[in-house]
Amino acid sequence: MNKRTIQVKNCFLGYGYASLIGYHKLLKCSNHEDNLILRNKNSSPIFTIEHEKDSFSPLPIFPVEESELYQSSLFNDVPKQEPISVSFSKLENFNHKDYQIKDKSLASFMLSNDGIDTRLCLGLKQWGDDMLTTPFSQVQDKIKRHYISKGGNTRMGYVNGLSLFKYAVDKLNPEVLDYSNLKKVDIEKKQVHTDNYIIKYDKLISTIPIHFLLDLCNLKQDHNTNHASAYFYFFKYKDGFNANQIIYDCDFKSDILRVFSIKDNFLLAQLRSDKHGQIPREKIQKRIQKLVPNIKELEFAKELFVHMSYPVELISTPDTLDSINVLKQNDIVPLGRFGDWKYSDLHELDWTSIL
Repeated sequence: MNKRTIQVKNCFLGYGYASLIGYHKLLKCSNHEDNLILRNKNSSPIFTIEHEKDSFSPLPIFPVEESELYQSSLFNDVPKQEPISVSFSKLENFNHKDYQIKDKSLASFMLSNDGIDTRLCLGLKQWGDDMLTTPFSQVQDKIKRHYISKGGNTRMGYVNGLSLFKYAVDKLNPEVLDYSNLKKVDIEKKQVHTDNYIIKYDKLISTIPIHFLLDLCNLKQDHNTNHASAYFYFFKYKDGFNANQIIYDCDFKSDILRVFSIKDNFLLAQLRSDKHGQIPREKIQKRIQKLVPNIKELEFAKELFVHMSYPVELISTPDTLDSINVLKQNDIVPLGRFGDWKYSDLHELDWTSIL
């Protein structure tokens, strides 16, 4: 079968917030027809999902008020709201002295900072026992940037259950091409081959996981691809918990990491991902009722497991670093949390690399 050939100046590989914001950045120096996003039509939606005709954003990804990104034209005419309200439950059933902690591990790094019991309790829920022995260098890096540094980090939450990024990127109306299967990336010819198309590009900006990109490019890699997952239960309720409130659950016997009110009548509970498929809904429902005593008519809605959510180690190995240099020398730019394998937020990305 003959494939249709498309010529484009900038091609985005991956349809997530990083690609869409990158697309917006490029519109400052190009037109829509110069840019194209390749979207896997078999991928699960991450921007909006529905439950009984109620639309909401499933993943808690929030802009930072102090960031250049939030202050940019991308957020013009986007609804404004108060910052997220954060609280912590009482620390219970946990003492860091009960754990054997290896030097240079993520847990060891946490020991050197204030609030160790609370941080380590929540860290073990999110990252599991591996953090007692392994560096989780990307996580350490993010803790330094967000919680130890003096930089502003005011998170702006949902509007009517939808992420502010959702409102922002809906204005873009980007050029999108759907595919079912990626075949290869021909670096020398500057081509992406899908099941039905050959896309010729001047620059390729990839936000897919970097080990997938390197495979497509037939390049060597030897980096640590370990990552952490995220696990959520969603609940409906009548009232008693206002939107954009977050409660971190510091009872170590609880399987909840945090509870977040998406709307005034819809919430998510982020759970221990290492217990995926093993957590009774009734147990979570009972715990939420204790964390939010005024909540009324709490009812389970659905669950979501996101296999790849957080890179945990820095890329420092020679083959992968050499391959990344090859990519950049051939006008391929890895971008985004998985595109360059850095546990970063959207406003922290080096957008100058795509301009």
